[in-house]
Amino acid sequence: MAEEIKKDKEAEKQDSPPKKKPIILWAILGCAVVVIGIGGYFGWTLFMKKGVNESNDKTKISEAAAKNKPNEVRIVFPLEPFIVNLMDNAGSGKKYLKATIELEVVGEAEKKKLEYSKAQIKDTILTLLSSRSFEEINTADGKIGLKQSLLIQINQAMGENIVSRIYFTEFVVQ
Repeated sequence: MAEEIKKDKEAEKQDSPPKKKPIILWAILGCAVVVIGIGGYFGWTLFMKKGVNESNDKTKISEAAAKNKPNEVRIVFPLEPFIVNLMDNAGSGKKYLKATIELEVVGEAEKKKLEYSKAQIKDTILTLLSSRSFEEINTADGKIGLKQSLLIQINQAMGENIVSRIYFTEFVVQ
């Protein structure tokens, strides 16, 4: 009789439906893929939009350089020194920046356009310089980034790519 009970239990085990663990495992794996996909999409859109804007800015800069023909005369247009308060996030006291900037253009026609728009250019430069902090402009990379930002903003204010390069002839932070 004991043998019959063992045979009945083995028959029940064989007749029982398969376990549900693989189905649950696939459901969890599917949910994980969906969550990672959604997170990847939002991460891509948030971070890559910034990269696309930066590449568009570099394209504008290269377009201005490509517009310049090698046989044309390059003219440097000096501006008066700018003295601005730097943005202070740390509360460590006021810092001032004195910067003398010169703009390079190609041809007399572009120089005349700069002379007519001198007020717009000064306003653009003052606004951009005063929006930076000491930490942002303290390094060489910070100064290069500032030059690129100035070039883009000035050309936007002018409505066309007139300025091809920007030179700092004086840059003092106190």
